[in-house]
Amino acid sequence: MRYVLTSLTVIASLQLLAQTTSTIAPPAIAKAHLAQTYPKATVKEWNQGTKLFRAEFTLKGEKHTAVYTTEGAWVRTEHDIKKDELPGTIARALKASKFGAWKIEDVEEHATPEVASLFKVKLESEKEKAELFFLPDGQLLKEEVRARKVKVKVNKGEGDL
Repeated sequence: MRYVLTSLTVIASLQLLAQTTSTIAPPAIAKAHLAQTYPKATVKEWNQGTKLFRAEFTLKGEKHTAVYTTEGAWVRTEHDIKKDELPGTIARALKASKFGAWKIEDVEEHATPEVASLFKVKLESEKEKAELFFLPDGQLLKEEVRARKVKVKVNKGEGDL
């Protein structure tokens, strides 16, 4: 009997959680913007964080994310692209920069209210990580460099510290 009650409690909790998640209603302005800007998009879901709403959708077979404020103002739209889809102007600018030998980890194309198209390139060296933001013409808009987190490997059985 105790197992039945526990099971029912778990099921009821999961249903409550599912209802809470599925009833996220984004601001009407955000929904209207998404529908107007991307009329052929198929919206998968809306998520709400503490300060932002995110709409996950597909367009032409690619996954995209549109980000809005809680008031419904559009912040940006982003989607991953393959490294070899990075515009040549950016690839050349990157290669000629101090980051030329760094490994490309990820590339995203962004659109914002201020800039119709920009590219975020995540890079990694032995000691640092960087996020670079480029315009399609290869102009570097912003760079953020930080130290990589050091991973410490502990061998078991070699004594305690």
